[in-house]
Amino acid sequence: MSTSPTLIIMAAGAARRYGGLKQLAPVGPTGEAIMEYSVYDALQAGFDKVVLVVRREFEQAFRDKWVDRVAGKAEVAFAFQEPDAFMPADTEVPERPKPWGTAHAVLCAKPGVEGAFAVINADDFYGPGAFQAMGEFLASPEANTGSTAAMVGYQLEKTLSDHGTVNRGVCEAENGKLVDIVERFNIARAGDAAESELANGGKLALGYDTIVSMNLWGYPAVMMDYLQAGFHQFVASKPEPTVEFELPTFTKLLMGEGKLSVNVLPTTEQWCGMTYQEDLPIAQARLKELVAAGVYPDPLWQ
Repeated sequence: MSTSPTLIIMAAGAARRYGGLKQLAPVGPTGEAIMEYSVYDALQAGFDKVVLVVRREFEQAFRDKWVDRVAGKAEVAFAFQEPDAFMPADTEVPERPKPWGTAHAVLCAKPGVEGAFAVINADDFYGPGAFQAMGEFLASPEANTGSTAAMVGYQLEKTLSDHGTVNRGVCEAENGKLVDIVERFNIARAGDAAESELANGGKLALGYDTIVSMNLWGYPAVMMDYLQAGFHQFVASKPEPTVEFELPTFTKLLMGEGKLSVNVLPTTEQWCGMTYQEDLPIAQARLKELVAAGVYPDPLWQ
């Protein structure tokens, strides 16, 4: 059994605002997808296995794109977020317009995970410093006690898009520990601060130094058991068809129950991603700069 952490990549999203399979869009100078840089950074930070959570119909596309190039450098496994995956026995699968959510996506990776693990989005660039911080945490005794997780905290200003609004998990932390996380919607620059739209039509000002989550989480192995039990409880509650079993919400629930504490690992890394089609050239320019600076080789896999 490996003692190195596993990286779970959530790549089953529908990409409604972007259009197309943005998880495989060519971002690097030699056509690399943005998630390839996350895998590269994770390997440098001590990870040795990657589990890709994808839709079954896109498995071959991911294999053809880059999985073979990683062979020999990391173990790569696939997991599929099917509607009936980890469904409680004797429970009829309800019809839903959307998948069960990000916490269910992570749970679907359970068969391929043996120990501590990290979770990321496929379409976000997190930066090498973020993975280094997470790798150090997951290698520490604290991450193997069964009660401590971690989240990389980004400065809001470094996670905004120039081409539209974004949603972010706004965090409150005390003494390096996560106290609360609240999803804020339709955030955009507004002069000296950013603004989020409220449900009542109002605006909430958010300082550019506000700490936000970009879904780079790290968990002890026991989290998979928590997720399975939590998903069964979620299904038993008969949620509305559009309500999802979300990773930040479930993590906060475990915090409230005293089962988990979450370290906030601050980073000054610049996020980039592909929320909108117009974000692609910006991400490409960012990776070109990093390659020119020697942060990454070109081609990435040599």
